[in-house]
Amino acid sequence: MREEHRAVSCCRASNVRRISPAPALGDRLAERSTRWYMRYFAMLALLLTPAGEVLAKDGVMREVKAGEFTVRLDVSRQVLRLDVPEDREYGREEGATEVPLFPTLAGAVGTEFTSASALAVKAKQFDDGLYAAVELAAEKGLDRFSGKAKLIETLANAVREAPPSEAVEILFSGAKLGGLRVELPKALAARVDDRVRAFQSNAVRSKPIGFYTWSHELSSIFQQDRMLQSDLNKSGPGIETIVRALSADEAMLTSYRASLELAERLTNPFAKDDFRSLLDAAKVSNPKAPNGLVHFFPPSRAHETDLIKKLYPDAPIPEGFNLADEMVKRIRAGTLKLAPTAASGWYDHQVFALEPLVVPGKMPEAAHLKLAEGYKRQLLELFKGILTLTRETHIKQLEIPAPGAARPMPSIDIYPDLSVEPLATHYLRRAQAYRFVRGVLEKSFGETGLAKMYRQTAKGPVAKSLGDELREMEALFYGAHVVATRQIGLKPLDPKGGSGKGTEADARFFESFAMNLGKDPDLGEDVRAMVPVFYDVARQKTKVWAFLGWASRPLTVSFETTPQIAEILHKGAKPVGEQPLVKFKQEVHHIAYPVTAEVYVSEILDRAEFRKHCDKYKSTKDILANLNRP
Repeated sequence: MREEHRAVSCCRASNVRRISPAPALGDRLAERSTRWYMRYFAMLALLLTPAGEVLAKDGVMREVKAGEFTVRLDVSRQVLRLDVPEDREYGREEGATEVPLFPTLAGAVGTEFTSASALAVKAKQFDDGLYAAVELAAEKGLDRFSGKAKLIETLANAVREAPPSEAVEILFSGAKLGGLRVELPKALAARVDDRVRAFQSNAVRSKPIGFYTWSHELSSIFQQDRMLQSDLNKSGPGIETIVRALSADEAMLTSYRASLELAERLTNPFAKDDFRSLLDAAKVSNPKAPNGLVHFFPPSRAHETDLIKKLYPDAPIPEGFNLADEMVKRIRAGTLKLAPTAASGWYDHQVFALEPLVVPGKMPEAAHLKLAEGYKRQLLELFKGILTLTRETHIKQLEIPAPGAARPMPSIDIYPDLSVEPLATHYLRRAQAYRFVRGVLEKSFGETGLAKMYRQTAKGPVAKSLGDELREMEALFYGAHVVATRQIGLKPLDPKGGSGKGTEADARFFESFAMNLGKDPDLGEDVRAMVPVFYDVARQKTKVWAFLGWASRPLTVSFETTPQIAEILHKGAKPVGEQPLVKFKQEVHHIAYPVTAEVYVSEILDRAEFRKHCDKYKSTKDILANLNRP
């Protein structure tokens, strides 16, 4: 390393981070990153002006303590530049290359800097556990929510004497897959067994993935509800029988509507029709059922599935088409709008939180950030990675369509001093999404019901109630937003947001989380997964989003526009005699980024199967090349 890169100022700021720890790969990259270091020097005489002249109205202030000196900075006009290098093997000067993959985030980075990836993994573990807890509560019933199992059992018993029909067969098939207490009529037994066998032979529809593999109970709910997503002809036999049975029992009708509303608000509005329109029509005049399809519990729509159906409703999908890239293109062009509507569910709110990763220049914090092309590419990879993880959480409910120098004078070093990746709007929207889903659950189960629910994990429920944990997740992401805005020179974008305990309390909650990253068990979890997006009829293969693991990159943060110096104090007073030199310097952090791929596969792999495959083949190239091999 060149001598000027080893020079140490005589007066270093004591409250700033330098280079965060990283694995061996990160250390080697950090050494090479020093060739990019830029130094910003300015003599105190040129920068120092009376505080009253330099402070902007409502400016955001920062104090840097360096030994006996205190530098007060107005950062309201500060602009930070963020960049990451292209992936290269250590020792190579040119050309991109494949970097090592890590199965967990903890293996890819250190713990001194909070990346958006760390928060994403924390959110993923919580979201899976939340959804699993809701699935169990919705199935069994809790407080005022009577439960889907009771609904299906009651409905099945009400129509068990009806003549055999497609609708009745699917209802009993769902009950059988769910392990419900329903006596199967002899006249239906063979037909139901045939339907269950045909369903289970279609892995895209029937194979539990994600957190649904945690327990037999969750797997049964997955298969039960997927069966009940089956298409039914509105004018087909048995439909009138189902409508009449639901209409005749007010408690059952209320339970059915509540189950549909919960599914729509927890994920998204349905992509297909349910029985509510037929039930409403039956109340008025009992007309003959119209043509079209209907479903007991339909799948939900999503931006990605809406797009693939719009582009290729019945035409072959061209070679090389990438749905995630097409989404990025349309989000940037403004033709794919992610903002939730009044009808949107939690999934839309979660995806909306990812928009700042695709169009960071349109976010409020953009005036204080200069993002290099390398970092913009990094954000796109983060978008695809988090979208994949989010879709996996909702996979049972989401639709899967089938379309076609020498020592200077005394000096003070000023670093950007970021402790969190500055994606303020992303964090704020994620906090708002947790507020939204808390409202959904309180409406369905009540505050007392939510207090009795507990987030699930593969090892069982956690000790803290889901209601308390939801408040903490809102505090975590709102606190990350508060800290990020302050560090880049903004005030909080939503001063009244957060957990309800106040801005400072949420900021402290996030800072406590950030200080204990290495101790958080969620960050050591393996989130590698394969998630189906659509089934290509022409190719007879399923297009999936695959989350292959994590890789590490150095993130360089420098001053594009330096903050203004308001005053420098020495032992609490203005210094007399020789003035210290203020140097604005660059810092390097190591961040993990998700490695994802969009590929066709012949077989859907669950989490355990896919992770075993990744561990066997290790590199991105080999993992993808062997996906369709036995």
